[in-house]
Amino acid sequence: MIEGGAPTRRRFLRLVGGASAVAGGLSFLSACKSDGIVDATSVPVPAASSASAVVPPAYTPTDADRMNFALQLHYFLAGYLHRGIDGGSLPANLATGTGKAGTVSGGRQVSLSTQTLEALREVSSQFDARIALLRQTLGPAATAQPAINIAGGQGSAFAATAQRASDTAPAVAFDPWASETDYILGLTGLSLLNTQATNDLAWYMGASYKPMMAALVCGVAGDDAIVRNILYVAANVFRQNPVAGQKSIFERADTMARGRDQFDGPKDNDQGIGGNDWSNVSVVGWGEIPTRKTPEMTMGILYTSAASVSSGGFFPAGLNGTIHISGANTY
Repeated sequence: MIEGGAPTRRRFLRLVGGASAVAGGLSFLSACKSDGIVDATSVPVPAASSASAVVPPAYTPTDADRMNFALQLHYFLAGYLHRGIDGGSLPANLATGTGKAGTVSGGRQVSLSTQTLEALREVSSQFDARIALLRQTLGPAATAQPAINIAGGQGSAFAATAQRASDTAPAVAFDPWASETDYILGLTGLSLLNTQATNDLAWYMGASYKPMMAALVCGVAGDDAIVRNILYVAANVFRQNPVAGQKSIFERADTMARGRDQFDGPKDNDQGIGGNDWSNVSVVGWGEIPTRKTPEMTMGILYTSAASVSSGGFFPAGLNGTIHISGANTY
């Protein structure tokens, strides 16, 4: 349960990195206040010109609310990983809880190289384990996995976040299930989003659970580095052996970062993986501090809307839990 004692917390810390991870996590959290992100409880009023906008209700999130938001993000990433690795889904016993339960639709198994498959199986198992620990810590307060749509292609949320709406539409809409490269491109954006959002949540946790959430950030950041490094290596291989008529992977990653940026407000904190002869595996801001996204910014991307809404995009019925309405993230 959310009031769980030291044994639960110790088990969690062993899972995501132990005492050294907690020490490092608390260190970067103490510095995060300088990165210019507003309080995660700040809910902007939507633009009056947006007919589909809703006014986010004022709320004061609890530690349980923040952990449940982290849990929703983990459901999302776990669903994507399971579907691509073996065509499956998160085990049913890890998906129940309060709120409206749903299933993962769209996507299919992707043909992955042995090296990539082995690395992603490790990442996937870590997401499943963190889901189990978050659920155990929350107890009966844990939210269920909501309906998640990870289909690709024309009209999909992936296509909407793959480039800015003002850009010339590609001949073929982005489909992360089309190839290994496309799959990792899709995963890279989701993984970075999860890391930035979890980092922000951890900063505002109460003293009792801040060490646990700091360790959680270390875990998701480690997985993010694995994913981004896989794509960076693939991008360099492509650079050395380019295919006529195809954009470089570096360029595609940059384009997709701009696509996500259109939904989370004016701050430019989505980034690609680097370029020729330079890498950007760790996404950091001022002072080399890991970047963050508030829940309201995060949901703008998840719902593929810069207006304040309660559903859409990857979550057609919205998220479960107190934190479920995006901010007015217009420029």
